[in-house]
Amino acid sequence: MDYFWSLPKKSTAGFELSLQELFGSAQGRTHESGTMLSDPGHSPDRAFVCASGTLKVTKLLSNGREILITILEAGSIWSDRALLKGYWREVFVESMTPVRVLSIERDAFESYAHREPERLGALMTRISEQMSDALTLLEDFRGRDVASRLASVLVRFCKEYGVEKENSFAIDLPFTHQDLANMIGTARETVSRNMARFRAEGLVRDSDTATLEILNLRSLETLVA
Repeated sequence: MDYFWSLPKKSTAGFELSLQELFGSAQGRTHESGTMLSDPGHSPDRAFVCASGTLKVTKLLSNGREILITILEAGSIWSDRALLKGYWREVFVESMTPVRVLSIERDAFESYAHREPERLGALMTRISEQMSDALTLLEDFRGRDVASRLASVLVRFCKEYGVEKENSFAIDLPFTHQDLANMIGTARETVSRNMARFRAEGLVRDSDTATLEILNLRSLETLVA
């Protein structure tokens, strides 16, 4: 995969109708959990939209460590070599749950993006914002201990994916402790120890499902500061 870009669901707000029209007659495929949809050795020259389910985007660093860049839910779009020539290399896209994905030829998506200058400008801005957020996250991790880095990811997930309840926020994403470890550059066992600490301090609560509850967002934010 030469280059890659993605826009999570929240970044495609305002494009829902036109994207529905664009992908209305698109080729669709269903994939089981754990399926690798694309990797550096096999990257279909197409644009994709997640119709249902959840995927994760990871990047392989030069030292061999894998980091989790972003999570894509239904409504998210992504592609290789489309639009701005992307911004990531050595990227893998894997389903976290059973997913249904629609795809169209790259040229068709580029035509859609360039058809209206305002639309192209909006997409460029949102892709740039995603890049900036990801680089800022990586920069923020330098010099921080594991608890601070883990708290930073949980705060980010809470703000991006959390659903506010009466006294907490529910994050309904199928990420594992290994996924969290990949995000902050540490071992799974270290994440598990720190999550146990957060539970003991009343900051988070795990359930039997994929849902994680943030019980004290303010205290987690204090750990990040």
